[in-house]
Amino acid sequence: MASGEKKSNQSRPSGKPSPSHTSREEAPDTDAIREAKDRGAELLAKGKLEEALSAFQELVKLAPQEPAHRQKVAEVLQRMGRKPEAIAEYTAAAEAWARTGWLMRAIALCKLILQLDTGHSRTQALLADFYARRANTRPSGDEAPPAAALSTRPTLAPSPGQAPQGQPTSFFSALEREEFLEVLARLERKLFQPGQQIVREGEPGTSMFVIVEGSVEVVRQLDDGQSTTVARMGEGEFFGEMALVTEGPRLAGVVATAPTVLLELSRDRLEEVITHHPSLGEVVQQFFRERLLTNVLRSNPLFAELPEELRQPIKAAFTPLTAKQGEQILTRGQPSQALYLLLRGRCEVFHEHVDGRETPYPKMVEGDVFGEIALLRSRLVTASVRAATPCALLKLEREAFEQLLSQHPQLRQQLELLGSERRERTARLLSGRTVHHGDARV
Repeated sequence: MASGEKKSNQSRPSGKPSPSHTSREEAPDTDAIREAKDRGAELLAKGKLEEALSAFQELVKLAPQEPAHRQKVAEVLQRMGRKPEAIAEYTAAAEAWARTGWLMRAIALCKLILQLDTGHSRTQALLADFYARRANTRPSGDEAPPAAALSTRPTLAPSPGQAPQGQPTSFFSALEREEFLEVLARLERKLFQPGQQIVREGEPGTSMFVIVEGSVEVVRQLDDGQSTTVARMGEGEFFGEMALVTEGPRLAGVVATAPTVLLELSRDRLEEVITHHPSLGEVVQQFFRERLLTNVLRSNPLFAELPEELRQPIKAAFTPLTAKQGEQILTRGQPSQALYLLLRGRCEVFHEHVDGRETPYPKMVEGDVFGEIALLRSRLVTASVRAATPCALLKLEREAFEQLLSQHPQLRQQLELLGSERRERTARLLSGRTVHHGDARV
């Protein structure tokens, strides 16, 4: 799909402007625009570059406010080897995308320009100008306030008209100017074709990706070897961010479902920036922890029924924790001091008999909660838990746990139900009856 064409799926992030920016007052000839666009695409597919260029240049004249048309002209010029002209058109398109609030598209084009001309000063100045725009992308295309007004570190919370919390622009809005420019300098532009694998499940995660154009599917392997699509993502969304804050295998694969442009930020490159700006590490941890917690609590049956005002204090009370493969997290018969939420990896749950034999329970997977039985009943841990893979967890200390329960009785009810299910499961398992994986909540 050509950049900026209308899409019928749900991938476009809410609060973003439509990629068609032609003024209503101009009353463009929509039939002529459609005809020029179709003709240009057909000619380009046939390799008739000169004719395709003429068609797209006509398109720019018909709708001069539409950045996507100028970008298409630049792409054809680049294919024709007319680099200076292509750079000029890419630059104009990047400036137009930035003016109309599509910051990620503008950044991606700037990265492309710098691949063509590493010393292109106008593009470097444009990237610097994005700092003043990064927290003020509005559908109306209003100008950003002076950079002087942004001299202190901004909050991570979005302001009216800004991209919602968790979108890339809200991450960039939390950066100081030098941090922002250094992060931009380390972004890499990547292009993937439909069906091409972007990341593979089980491989080490080393980077995060922002979708600039196109769409992807998130795919996971089931126990029977079959794969299933668990999510579809589109322009303005991002994935793989856990790799920036913790090492571990990818929990899912990601495949392009359309011609897709991505911006990639690797953990190594981010750490280079953090070396120069140590406070950035805290911003990264805070931002992605907030995003991850929001996703986990929203999808976890234990917390999903709670209203947002109750989930907020729960998120604030959790602290991050990592466990190496084989590390024991809970030991049967010992006091439990915390509730755990598994963010990443797999944990083995087992009953250790007096003779040393182990009876396995269904494994804990991403999103599972454990340790609640001992905390709720002031008893010893009823089953041992150890990390089957490197794991990232969230830990809720007993004092914070008890305070939350006293303030939010709905949470106690949910945990009591989960604890009851697990006690019944333990009784069936120890009596020799089959325990199905469906008995454990995810």
